[in-house]
Amino acid sequence: MIFEHLLAWHAPRTLAPDPAVLHTPLVIEATLSSNACTWDEFVALEEDDRRELIDGELLEVEVPTKLHEYVVWLIGCFFGQWALPRKAGFGVVSGFKVRISDRRGVMPDFQFFRMTNPAASGDSAALEDGRADLVVEVISPSSVRYDRVIKLEYYASIGVPEYWIIDLPGRTLERLVLQDGGRYLIAQTGRDGDLFRPESFEGLEIPLAGLWSLPVAAPR
Repeated sequence: MIFEHLLAWHAPRTLAPDPAVLHTPLVIEATLSSNACTWDEFVALEEDDRRELIDGELLEVEVPTKLHEYVVWLIGCFFGQWALPRKAGFGVVSGFKVRISDRRGVMPDFQFFRMTNPAASGDSAALEDGRADLVVEVISPSSVRYDRVIKLEYYASIGVPEYWIIDLPGRTLERLVLQDGGRYLIAQTGRDGDLFRPESFEGLEIPLAGLWSLPVAAPR
């Protein structure tokens, strides 16, 4: 496995969900005027426009750092290494737009689609119908509220079964699973140097020690 030599194994620990974050309905007060942006206009934006559609407004939710983009790439590598020999599915990274409603659209850091998911078929510039089997967001200082509250509600509303939150400052990975009542609960967590083995992706191993900093050149 990638970076497997970096760490010793530690069993992932379970963290009880914070009711204040996970179980409080999000109330967004927004006045949708006639010039509010729509999903179609959001999809038509230039590829390098990183704004997301939040209640009819185009907002730059985060300004990703090099470490942020490295971690997104790394998660894609781990999933690719796991999924390709199993023909289990495929992942897409930052920039692929997902429709939440006509006034809401986001660009998750990473999405994974199982081959049995109808949304995995066909090629398009955005996901207008359906949902991924997994969404991963890497928290940036500017995106904490969006990732932990707003996007959490968005992904639950379209039925994304799993939502992973990678908290770089906190050095944690939280695996949230959607419940029958339409709310997420934290089913599994990993931190620091754990070897993260998600129960829903049998055989996948993610050595978390490699996520918290950029790699450095070995001394000569």
